[in-house]
Amino acid sequence: MNVVERSFRLEGPSGLGAKPRPELIGPVLTRLHDTLLDAVRMGFMHSSHPRGRIPRGIKAAADVRYISHSQADDNATLLRFEVAPFGDVAADLFMQARLWDDMPTPDQTAFELLGAALDDIGTRREESNRFDPALLRRIARYKAIFRQGLSRIVLPDVAAPRPSQFDAAVVDSAHALSSATPLPRRVRVNGRLDLMGVSQGVIKIHVAGGAVVTALWDSEEPIAELRSLLNRDVVCEGMGVFRPSGALLRIDADAVAAAGPGDAGFAVVPRAPRVGDIKRQILLKSGEASAYRDLMGSIPAEESDEDFASAIEIMS
Repeated sequence: MNVVERSFRLEGPSGLGAKPRPELIGPVLTRLHDTLLDAVRMGFMHSSHPRGRIPRGIKAAADVRYISHSQADDNATLLRFEVAPFGDVAADLFMQARLWDDMPTPDQTAFELLGAALDDIGTRREESNRFDPALLRRIARYKAIFRQGLSRIVLPDVAAPRPSQFDAAVVDSAHALSSATPLPRRVRVNGRLDLMGVSQGVIKIHVAGGAVVTALWDSEEPIAELRSLLNRDVVCEGMGVFRPSGALLRIDADAVAAAGPGDAGFAVVPRAPRVGDIKRQILLKSGEASAYRDLMGSIPAEESDEDFASAIEIMS
């Protein structure tokens, strides 16, 4: 099996270099596998924590082996790893129809997918397909590492317009995006079942108007049972998972059936209300006077409840 080398560059004010302190590199190594596995699952399935059996190729794609570490400079240590390209360990995933435009390529590795996810999180791309709520929470938990003495973790082998990295700003962005993401809710969609990826448990439904909905099969029944519904009008039900923008990321589907006459009303892509929309609505426009400014200082802090109510009545 072909393998390539990828690395993490750890930077901090002290304790790194040729002889790094174990407590600085240990937590990074401990978290590495699960973080890469989440990024790979996100890349191939648009879900970092899908239920059911995970394809063997996806597991193998996140099987990273530590080689060694070396000094990058006095305040940086390079951690070196071996990892196999997707084409060598997950070739079967490329033999089926292309499931989406941003699907990984055979020459990429788990590190490229992680780097792309970090780029989207760092720039707060609310419409990204590269992260979901679970991956955002995992990245946000890296905050503990940066409290222990690291200032930055760079992926130097990932080609990108800007450095792919973990740092306090990326962690803060992950937390902000996670807080802004609407909660999952049960949804129903009516459309044509256009594509089915059996090995990944993915189905794609074309909805009226040209929109496409991605669903992950989350049922006890084998996904192969849906073959008879290909190119037919269906209704798909399950838990809708949303992006921070409120747009639908995917459906974790547990039911797909032939559509009936009463399902035409579900031929739209569900959307969730943006978290914090109310806050946005009450923000002042440029130059607009605040309706609440006159309240400031007009009510003494020690007033009784009766006096407070009376003051409000006078101002209303």
